[in-house]
Amino acid sequence: MIIKIISIGNKLNTWEQDSINFYLKQLPKNLKIEFVNLKSYQNPNYSESEVIKKESQLIMSKLSKDDFIIAFDMNGDQICSKKFSDLIFNNQESNKTITFVIGGSFGLSSEIKDNSNKVLSASLFTFPHRLFRLILVEQIYRAHTIVNNMPYHK
Repeated sequence: MIIKIISIGNKLNTWEQDSINFYLKQLPKNLKIEFVNLKSYQNPNYSESEVIKKESQLIMSKLSKDDFIIAFDMNGDQICSKKFSDLIFNNQESNKTITFVIGGSFGLSSEIKDNSNKVLSASLFTFPHRLFRLILVEQIYRAHTIVNNMPYHK
């Protein structure tokens, strides 16, 4: 299974990458996570709507019609780790790439949310994008342990 994480934001620093690698190393070899890190268009010369439009066009260029797209938005559905696990591994049989989309600090366009198979909210809290990538990878690892009845998820 291939899971793709498309995110707008800065390059990870060493401790963030090391933390993500900690979970990646524990995943089975047949579960591959690919990262597509895109540069933000946030700039004083652009309005919020211009930034969202430019970033959304960039994100859309990285999506495939065959992807099962899960976008993150503060108004999305909140689900528990067990339901998240079901969402990922029930779609595994479709042989589609599961693609998670993390927008920039202004969020995602309605076009991306409307074209997503699922829109989730990770929390009512606001997280830095760099930290959220780590949280997402940990939840993917947790989903793997749930499906395989491993003791990590209590």
